[in-house]
Amino acid sequence: MQNTDNRIYFNFSYYALKLLGKGLYSNNWTAIAELVANGIDAQATSVKIYINMIDKKHSSIEIFDNGYGMGYDDIAEKYVLIGKDKREDESISDEVKKQLMGRKGIGKLAALFMSNKYFLISKTKKTSEEAWCLDATNVQDSDVPRLDKVSLEEVGIEAKEEWAKFSTGTMIKLTNVDFTNIGIQTIEGLKARLADFYLLKGLKSDIQVAMVGNRKDEIKFSNVQKSIAFKNFYAFYDNTDYKFKDDLAKSVRVMSDVASSNNKARDVVLLNLDDFDVKGKKIFTRENGKAIEKEYNMSGWIGIHTSISKEGARRNDKEFLRNKAYRPNFLRLYVRKKLAVENFLEYIKNTQAFSNYIEGEVQFDILDDNDLGDISTSNRQGFIEDDERVKLLVEILSPIINRLIRLRVKLGSQVKEEETKHYEELERIEKEKREKEEKQRIAAEQKQQEAMAAKAEAEGKQREAESQAKKLSVNLGSEKKRNSFLLDNLEMDQIEFAKRLHMFNINISIMNSLIKKQVMKLQRNRYNVDDAWEVLRKMSYYTARMQAILKYSPAAVFDPKEEFVKGDLFEFIDEYAKTIICKGNDINMDISIIGKDRCEMRFAPQDISVILENVLSNSLKHNAKNIYIDMYKENGEAIIDLRDDGDGIADEVSDVNELFEFGKSYTSTGTGVGLYNIKQIVEEIWKGTVEIVNNGAKGFCLQIRI
Repeated sequence: MQNTDNRIYFNFSYYALKLLGKGLYSNNWTAIAELVANGIDAQATSVKIYINMIDKKHSSIEIFDNGYGMGYDDIAEKYVLIGKDKREDESISDEVKKQLMGRKGIGKLAALFMSNKYFLISKTKKTSEEAWCLDATNVQDSDVPRLDKVSLEEVGIEAKEEWAKFSTGTMIKLTNVDFTNIGIQTIEGLKARLADFYLLKGLKSDIQVAMVGNRKDEIKFSNVQKSIAFKNFYAFYDNTDYKFKDDLAKSVRVMSDVASSNNKARDVVLLNLDDFDVKGKKIFTRENGKAIEKEYNMSGWIGIHTSISKEGARRNDKEFLRNKAYRPNFLRLYVRKKLAVENFLEYIKNTQAFSNYIEGEVQFDILDDNDLGDISTSNRQGFIEDDERVKLLVEILSPIINRLIRLRVKLGSQVKEEETKHYEELERIEKEKREKEEKQRIAAEQKQQEAMAAKAEAEGKQREAESQAKKLSVNLGSEKKRNSFLLDNLEMDQIEFAKRLHMFNINISIMNSLIKKQVMKLQRNRYNVDDAWEVLRKMSYYTARMQAILKYSPAAVFDPKEEFVKGDLFEFIDEYAKTIICKGNDINMDISIIGKDRCEMRFAPQDISVILENVLSNSLKHNAKNIYIDMYKENGEAIIDLRDDGDGIADEVSDVNELFEFGKSYTSTGTGVGLYNIKQIVEEIWKGTVEIVNNGAKGFCLQIRI
């Protein structure tokens, strides 16, 4: 296709561009980061990101910088040429080439990942501001993509005041970007995640972001900043020039049920840099098969958190952030100051205890050396694992990570030893107390027996004088007294136990009634399959309720004779999970009540137990190590997110809604009863909704809305 003054064609078909654009990125944030990197490579000192999320389904994004910009020739000869290596551009100095993040000239395709229609606006020192549009809304796969020149009014720049401050630069405006899965509570996490796409220290460009969620919001740009809880690290390695170790606390505290251990300050440990080899020379094999010797150097910081639960971590550092968008236990790998692998721990494959407490940022530029081959994976978000450079980095990092983990394991052992000694001392004191009380009791009993013997002898004569006529009355009175005696002499814990059987008896009565009715139907030959399934559904629910009563009743502080209580549902779930679920189960639970709003309502505690016990059971069956419970209010609804990091939903499940059907299970150990009971409780009793949220990530997520 021949270019004109108002039309510039790409050198690919739409089909090829769609395949590349969709395959290179896993989410909008990696795509945004790629477009920001293009601005940094254009030698911009300022890059701004504006996101309008007022209509989440049709959001807009403006990414603009004050780089050198692009004129008509730059767009026609470079921008539309997919796969042009910027590092071979003779118009760029060698010094700049060393700093370039991009290599293959395909980062521009990030725009197509997010939007079918976007605008390109650019201005240079020699050319005035011009706007172009790529519209792939209604095209055929065989069509050749093109940029059509448009007026600036047609673009409708929203952050025009900030854009006007730049004399040169480039803007990409994306339209109809889908942000429907982004909740308000995750915005701060997304900002932090965006910051993690770059090594901000040492970066010559400032990156700012502005997000608008309501029509009344003003456009306010703020600097993208890391959100790292440095003061929660117990042990730390740092070989950078930026002295991250200065951000650490001198001591940290570890959660413990024992007050003395819980409040004890633990000195933070700094690793000795001389203990580890992180740089040197090595012979590598080039793409043409020839060998070449290259220098390599790993720089960065790695720490191990004292805790990764919000409660435990925020005791040490209030900046600790953990939600759906941001994870504080990743080892981020950078190449040329740009994120190359979000979590390099997956390459190291360390399965030791506390390995998920590791967080760090390391740079290893040999992974993208101009003299060596490109080892990026097809989606540009990782590296080929068996490459010699990747293996070298694994060898460098493994000793550092192992040392950090050993130190954290040692700290855990110290805390457990302190707790053991504390409880042994309590047991010793209690034992001495019991022995003393036993001696006092024996002495008191002996004295009482002597007094009773004397009294019995004095009363013996009086009993002999009673007439035979009064024996029947006496016997009846004695029987009545005996019955009263039995109640009067019950211990308090026995009386409480009898009370707690009240709800148990109610559920058993319902079960007996169901069984009797079905027996009568069988006797009268009026039974059918549908009746059988309905009764099984009810019996499974009431059986689960009885199991729940046995679980929570011993620890209940409310009246166990009442089926329903009124209070804060969020607080009850938090207390039940920590008091009942967490004990005796080899799984970590991270429970968060987000925001100040609470969920006051009338509910049956046994129903909460049925829900949480089934979630725990499913997570354990699917090899989960962590369960996350997030509770918050949004748009007038109380929302409870129950997530785990287990194996997730089996591939053969075509419709996740089938899992709520009674008796439907895709595992050998499942009965298909648990999720059905949860659905009945939420929809029939609470009048809410429950759904399985499948976002493509590992694990399982159940969302309850009331």
